[in-house]
Amino acid sequence: MHLGSLLFPALLALPLAAHGGQSSGDLVAAAAAAGRPPECSARTSRAIARGPTVWERARAPELPRYCDLLARGQAQLGGNPEAARESARLADQILPGHAAPQVLLARAALALGSPEDAARAFDRARHIDPRSVEDPPTLHDLARSLARTGKRDEALAMYRALVPRIDLLGTADQRALVLLEAAHLSMAAAGAAASAKPQGGARGEGARADLDEAIAYLREARQRSQSQLARDVTLSLALALDRAGDRAQADAALEGEVAGGAPEATRARAADPHAGAAARSRAAGQQAGAAARAADPHAGAAAREHAADDLASAAARLRSVDYLAVPEDRLALEALALERTSAAAAIARWEAYLSGAGGEGPWAAAARARLDALRKGAGGGGPRPARAPRERVAAAARAGGAP
Repeated sequence: MHLGSLLFPALLALPLAAHGGQSSGDLVAAAAAAGRPPECSARTSRAIARGPTVWERARAPELPRYCDLLARGQAQLGGNPEAARESARLADQILPGHAAPQVLLARAALALGSPEDAARAFDRARHIDPRSVEDPPTLHDLARSLARTGKRDEALAMYRALVPRIDLLGTADQRALVLLEAAHLSMAAAGAAASAKPQGGARGEGARADLDEAIAYLREARQRSQSQLARDVTLSLALALDRAGDRAQADAALEGEVAGGAPEATRARAADPHAGAAARSRAAGQQAGAAARAADPHAGAAAREHAADDLASAAARLRSVDYLAVPEDRLALEALALERTSAAAAIARWEAYLSGAGGEGPWAAAARARLDALRKGAGGGGPRPARAPRERVAAAARAGGAP
């Protein structure tokens, strides 16, 4: 059994071990996790209804204004980060020396495309109060700022703390993005370990452990409810499996998408004896429907064509994503996305990957093997769907930016 099969459950268990009781420290942590700074947190529901007491106003007359500015800035982050940054600066002028304005400054800077400024503001916030970055959206932005400023080891440590809490994030897309980013950082760590000592030994084992971690993250993302990043997850999983030497599984992941088969989560729920009867029935129905579509030559062909188009569109979308830890992996993912729709475009992508930094990296042999298989007409090692019409192949090549 690979480490990856045990890793994700262990990560999920971390919060249970870390927060067993409701001590005063836990209450402070809970306040931080809610994204509201402790100086703005009401002590009781009565205080929430009435606002600050006379004593609190006398001691800190600017506190209500300070808290209002922070709340406004949080609300502005998504649509107007410039305004959020200004709210943070005003709050810091009103009550200097607190961590919350620095956190807001950091998150606004990241949203404005300045990860260096974000990293500096996060450093100031953590120096004032280490708990100020514990709520999941803030922890995610901290991890992203570290990754984008080259501090990959620190970023990966933050993702390992964040992953067990991703269900506190608001949307399926946000949860999938966290798992994708964590997986690609783990792959980057594996590549660094493999490059340090390619001939095995302790570092070789470390590279395999990092790849297993990446695979565990991606399998978890694939088993969760579908998001806009579902195809990206599939391609990244195929890439990680291929680099781990599990080429058959990598091809199965890609072929499963193209064949329109039942997702892994559906198959698992259908076979799980502990699942509820209704859940098993629904999953079995979905699996039977997928099997029927696969058996129907007409429905199967349509499903394969639709899934192949989805993978081709994923290749085009890869130009705008920002979850990659290693820039040249974009070419590898594009190549995988195009292998089932346009072998010529996929060959061009693998050649571009190998002629650049990828050709000098630890995954060059795996990339070269896929390129050789495509040149021999093996389509990546697995059975290929029927040749697409010329118009669709041309469209797929254009979507992938084929020359």
